[in-house]
Amino acid sequence: MEDVVREDERPSFKRCRRQWDLGSRSRQNLEPLRPRQVYDLERAVHDAMALWYFPGMWEWDRSLVLRFAMEGFEKSMRKQLDSYAARAGVAPEQEIAWEADRERGRRLLEHYFSWAPGADAFTPVRVDTDFDANIPEPGTPGFDLVGPRGAIHYKGRVDLLVVDAYDAYWIVDHRLVDGGWEELDQLLLDERGVGACWAWEIFYYGMQIAGTIYNELRLDAAVPPPGESPVASGPAAEGLSGRRRLYMQAAQLPDERVSVSGTDAFRRTRITRSRAELAACGVQIATEARDMTSPTLPIYPHPSPAHCPGCAYQEPCRAMNQGMDPAPILARDYADRGAEEVEEGRLGAVTWSMNRGARPPSNFGGGTSARRSRSVTPPASLGEPE
Repeated sequence: MEDVVREDERPSFKRCRRQWDLGSRSRQNLEPLRPRQVYDLERAVHDAMALWYFPGMWEWDRSLVLRFAMEGFEKSMRKQLDSYAARAGVAPEQEIAWEADRERGRRLLEHYFSWAPGADAFTPVRVDTDFDANIPEPGTPGFDLVGPRGAIHYKGRVDLLVVDAYDAYWIVDHRLVDGGWEELDQLLLDERGVGACWAWEIFYYGMQIAGTIYNELRLDAAVPPPGESPVASGPAAEGLSGRRRLYMQAAQLPDERVSVSGTDAFRRTRITRSRAELAACGVQIATEARDMTSPTLPIYPHPSPAHCPGCAYQEPCRAMNQGMDPAPILARDYADRGAEEVEEGRLGAVTWSMNRGARPPSNFGGGTSARRSRSVTPPASLGEPE
């Protein structure tokens, strides 16, 4: 057993501790027997993106990769619908909505895949990759934060790791938006994005991340009919082939804090992350981790019109608020979601180095010394990167 803080559970912990306690994999790990959502269009778009940017196919003919990516989108949409149907049944109106969103997603992706080759001034390095980093103990260099069960891990996933023409590494976050672009202030303050940059540098020791690229696709944008936008040749990516190896040191970093480009349908927002910003993020994650792993942490709800409507635990929460035992409701309508599944072998995804990270080559500037937790013996070898 180990103490784990997951990036996707931090918002629920800060939003409502009761919701977090019921659903967190580190707590009760419960999920509704009847899914609240028939399908997730953004998940299917992510699956298509993973194939489009799969490093092993980056130099392939884009028309061939386009076919694989669109097939990946279709399979993801169908798999989600079938999974829901197996557990709850699908009403006719739900299938109609699924079909409409499937068509909207197809058209948006086809338009994106015709636009992206001329805009992608980078080379993919890793796609859909999990990270697992020990959390350093603030103020005590060389030691890791320790919880009741040992060193505390911070786990998450990045959509895409890329390297630009100046050998700088960036984490790309694909986002499907509907009804307007994300506010710039929200992207600047994005805890998940900053946290991923911070954790990746610990996970893959010696690598420096320049910042985050938010790749937004606007679902409500007008897109041309199929067939009117041929796949571009990709001038922005010319000269970048062969840059997929790890541990290159950037020859140059952008001077500007924020750079925005795109069209009415697609927007790229590139934000550099400073050393001070990443360090502050690490301290904040460590502070939250201490609370999340504390055996004496008080659990209480935080009812709000903004929080409650989408919560999957409303009925047991109401029962607890009335002083009732929620056990019968939990036994009837919820189940343990089981252990985390590692999606090994899926084309477009990679999960690797699930220990503390990888040691850089001996001639790399980062050095080879390993961090220590106060109760854990340092491993003799952290292994070589791929």
